[in-house]
Amino acid sequence: MKYLDPTAVVLFFVVSLAGIVQHSFLLQLNSDWSERLFQAYALGVGYDVMNGAIFSMLAVISPFPILFRKIFFSILGLGLFAFLFTDYHYVLIFGTHLPFSTIEYLNDSGAFLSSAAHAVNDITFWILFVSPSVMLVFMLWRFGKKRNSWKEDFKCRASTLLFIILIGGPAASYSNSYVSKNMENPLTSAALQYFYYSKDREPDKKILRPEKSLKIVETLIQGKKPSGKIWDNYPLVRIREATGCIGQNHSELTKILCTTADRPNILILFLESFRAAEVGVYGSKLGLTPEFDRWSKHGILYKNFFANGFQTRHGQVATYCSLFPNYGAAVMKRYTGNSFMCLPEYLKNSGYYTSWVYGSDANFDGQSTFLQKLGFDKIVDEFDFPNGSVTLGWGLSDEDLFRKWETVLDSEPEPFFSSALTTTNHHPFEVPDNYRLQAGDSVTDRYRESLHYTDAMLGGFLKRISKKPWFKNTIIFVTADTSSYQNAEQHTNNYEEFVNLHSQVPLLILSGKSTALGKKSEGLIITQHASQVDLAPTILDILRKKYIVPWVGRSLLNSVDLLTDVPQRAFTNRPGAYWAVIEEKSRYYRENDQRDHFFGDQDNQKGLHLKEIGSSWIETIRWVLQENRVWPEK
Repeated sequence: MKYLDPTAVVLFFVVSLAGIVQHSFLLQLNSDWSERLFQAYALGVGYDVMNGAIFSMLAVISPFPILFRKIFFSILGLGLFAFLFTDYHYVLIFGTHLPFSTIEYLNDSGAFLSSAAHAVNDITFWILFVSPSVMLVFMLWRFGKKRNSWKEDFKCRASTLLFIILIGGPAASYSNSYVSKNMENPLTSAALQYFYYSKDREPDKKILRPEKSLKIVETLIQGKKPSGKIWDNYPLVRIREATGCIGQNHSELTKILCTTADRPNILILFLESFRAAEVGVYGSKLGLTPEFDRWSKHGILYKNFFANGFQTRHGQVATYCSLFPNYGAAVMKRYTGNSFMCLPEYLKNSGYYTSWVYGSDANFDGQSTFLQKLGFDKIVDEFDFPNGSVTLGWGLSDEDLFRKWETVLDSEPEPFFSSALTTTNHHPFEVPDNYRLQAGDSVTDRYRESLHYTDAMLGGFLKRISKKPWFKNTIIFVTADTSSYQNAEQHTNNYEEFVNLHSQVPLLILSGKSTALGKKSEGLIITQHASQVDLAPTILDILRKKYIVPWVGRSLLNSVDLLTDVPQRAFTNRPGAYWAVIEEKSRYYRENDQRDHFFGDQDNQKGLHLKEIGSSWIETIRWVLQENRVWPEK
């Protein structure tokens, strides 16, 4: 290093190497080895070399004394390596690099301790954090010697700058030429670049009233506009007639759901990250869900049901409020001052007792405050559970959750509406030893173990409550908050299969009436496409009442909107990666906000129409949340 700046060279070498090692770990996650895969890996390595050059450049232009430079760049390097380690484990769970929006969870960092504790016990902690940290500190202090004169120092910095340009320049040029096409693929992008670029995905700047999008959306919402000038400012609000259980609509579905009492008890159960791909009745051969499969023969199973987003908060907003979630900062945090009219409040105003049960801290992500605002009378979380409850990873065990929920339901006056969210099937996917499948210790193996455990606890819960006197007057919706980004049982053959894998979730509807089905049949299977926003309208349709709500979903009891002749369709979104509008005969998928995929009906105009619908919904929801135009102030 006689003719180069030693601090800059050390930074270039160690930072580049740390990034390359992380990308090598990401590479081995893929089982479909191909030339294209190694081309993707090369793009990622290009970013790693570029980042090494950036850090090296900082050292070259740094005017500070040698001791300060050693201390400063040691700390900066340790921070980078900690970030790379955290980012790698985020990719294992969610399939993308760590986005900028995660900084809003810094105040909730305690909820991540279980995941962090598991991660630091992994070999990657030593390889991605400890090893490069030790290497960097040792080399900085070993080789970072002071130059004898300012002229000698200047020459070394100048030659180092030339070295950086010659080595880092081509790498940066090659990888950046593909940046817009490959940012969502962890293998073709780098953690630092993704973190930076993702901050502009949902910009904070206001948008103007999207007149064209609003006109399109207004033709899609079920119901009639209410009269009165006040409603002109709330484009989602409609008067809805409960037609599903009234008139000539006597399908097998309505015979089951419409023969309960006028005000049945309603339960909504979210199974954390319970992806359809691992469920037997959805085609999995893994045998992980015998209980769900068995109970599906006693109920109504939707084979094409989708989560509207990719996080728990998205699933809750979509289900409780029949509102497509925003995908920047959480509705539960950014829009707490907005006015909403959601299912819990409507049922509460109709005489229902409402409760929400969770096996972790309800304050996480602002849930407790927001859910009470939505109309839940009672919030039950980990602090209300009995002593001796078992902690498994993210929260209390699903067994304890179901036991507690059962106790809550037994104590509530009828009619009641209650919802629960499980936690065991959340990273780090911890299960009791007797539920270990011994298939391995990868994240995917642990995910499957926890899903299997959750299924077993679900079966026990359903068996117990089916014997309760209140169950005969109860309808329960069993679904998931989101899908999962774990490795698939089988490779996907096209983009439609890819989206289905990462967005499709189960939906099983059980009631006192439906449990008799299993004695003679395989249950009722429905293939129409739907998503979480359709659950709230379905529930109010069952109540047989006219209602005014700002909801975007449509009742599952009607396969076609009688007023607009719009077929039932599903909408799903994973910002930056894809969004989709899905009907039975035509399906449109938008990849990376750049590429179109059409499936089914090959009419190009139909595909473009679905594309226009999807983009209009995204823009409209963003605007109504920004302007507080969901529902009038109360």
